[in-house]
Amino acid sequence: AVGHVSPARQRTSGVMRLTKLVLTLLLLGLAGQAACQEDDYGEDDFGGGGGYGEEEEEEDPPPAPAGDGAARELSSVADLEAFMDDNDASVVGAFLEKEMPDPAAVMPEDWDEDEDGTWEAPVVTNPELAAFNSIASSLYNYRFAFSAAPDVLAKLKSKTGGLYLYRSPKFLSAEHGDKPRERFPSTKLSESAVRNWLNSKAQPLVGLYSSSTKERYSGATLVVFFNLDFAKNAKGVSYVLKRARKAAAKLKGKLAVAVASSTDLSYELGDYGLPTDKPNTILMGISAGGQYYAPADGAAAFSGDTMSEFARAFLAGELTPYEKPEPEPAAGGGDEDLSDSDDDYGGGDEDDEYKDEA
Repeated sequence: AVGHVSPARQRTSGVMRLTKLVLTLLLLGLAGQAACQEDDYGEDDFGGGGGYGEEEEEEDPPPAPAGDGAARELSSVADLEAFMDDNDASVVGAFLEKEMPDPAAVMPEDWDEDEDGTWEAPVVTNPELAAFNSIASSLYNYRFAFSAAPDVLAKLKSKTGGLYLYRSPKFLSAEHGDKPRERFPSTKLSESAVRNWLNSKAQPLVGLYSSSTKERYSGATLVVFFNLDFAKNAKGVSYVLKRARKAAAKLKGKLAVAVASSTDLSYELGDYGLPTDKPNTILMGISAGGQYYAPADGAAAFSGDTMSEFARAFLAGELTPYEKPEPEPAAGGGDEDLSDSDDDYGGGDEDDEYKDEA
C-alpha cells in the first residue's frame, strides 16, 4: 500500500535515532570533562598550571644496588666486609684520593700572581677513579665498589692503590687451590683488559652459574641444579659442593663445573630436557656451544660417581644433545573461519541498508 513503511525500515530508523542520541550525550560529556580540566589546572608558565595545589617534593631515589653498573663507595671496613659477603665475586678499586689537582691543567701564560694570586690547578675527580667508574658502568654483570678511606686501604693491604678481585667466600675452596684474591696486573685500566681479566679469574673451581655469571663460562660446562640456599639448605649445599669440587679437580682444563639454583634458573631446565617441577631434586646438565645435554639415565640419583660418569660420557662423545619437541597445535586444530555470516546477526540486506545510512 502507498505510504506503508516496512518493519525492517522502522527498526533501522529507531536504531539511527538511538545512535544519534548516544553520540550527542557522549560529545556533551567530553566537552564537560575538558572544561573541568581547564578549571583544575588553572594557569602556569606553560599556559595551564598547577590545579593540584603545591607540587610535592620528589623523594631521592634509593641508592642503586651493586651489580647494575653502579660502583658502591665503601666508607669503612664494615662496608667492605658486607660487600664481599656475597654469592658472587667482588671487584674493589683502591684509590689514595678521590679528587686531585687536574694533572693536565696548565697555568695561563698571562697569569699575574700579583694581580691574580697564586695559581692552582682546578680540582677534578681522580682520573683513575673516573676510568674505574666508566668500566663499572659497562660491566654491569659484575659487582663493583671503591674506596679511598685509609682504614679500608689498610685492610686491603694496598699502599699504592689498585684493582682487586675477591672470589665469593661462599664458594671458595682453598683445599682445591682457590685463591681468595687477585690483583689486576697493571696500573692503567681499560674496559677490554679488565673484562678479559675478570672473565678468566672471577669463578672459583666450582662457582655460581646464574643469569649474571653464565657468560663467564665460555666453554663446555657441567651445571648442577638444586636447592642452592645457604641459609635453609646448608647441609644440602655442602653435600653438592664437596662432590662437585672433587669431580671438577679431575676435569680441570676439560670441562668446567658450576652450581645453580633450580628455582632461579627453572626456565633453563627445559633446554636440557630436565623436569621443571622438582625443585628439591638434584639435577645435572651440560651446556656446550649452544647445545644442551642431560645424563643418559636421567633418573639416576646425584652422587660423585654419577657426576663423573656423566662428564666421562660427554667427553667421550657418547651423549646426544637434547632437542625440544615441536609445540602441539592448539585444541580444535585448523584455521577457523572468522568471517561474519548473515545468519549470525539476523542477516543480510537490513544490515547493509543500516551501514549505508550510518
